[in-house]
Amino acid sequence: MSEHGFTSSRFGRRALSAAAVVAIAATGAAWSGCGDDNDDEASSAANSIAEQANSTAQSISEEAQQQADEAQDQAEQSVDEAQQQAQDAIDDAQNQSGGSGGYGGGGN
Repeated sequence: MSEHGFTSSRFGRRALSAAAVVAIAATGAAWSGCGDDNDDEASSAANSIAEQANSTAQSISEEAQQQADEAQDQAEQSVDEAQQQAQDAIDDAQNQSGGSGGYGGGGN
């Protein structure tokens, strides 16, 4: 499995975990109001759960952005390395062919 596949898989698991947290939070908020006449307490519990869910979602979003930035940096580094290797290969080929530039070398 590629390095990027692993990152995507890990991000997917975290996203599912966040969704589960939100679902559990919503269920808990609904149950906290059942049979309880104290609306302030239920509202407070729901707000607390919503804040926790938002915090979790924000953390996941920030981590996903960081992973995307790292993947972009790695891709750019790979491109730079590949370009350098290609240039080295061109230089080696030109040196082996006598340095004529590979364009006939006639010079009329």
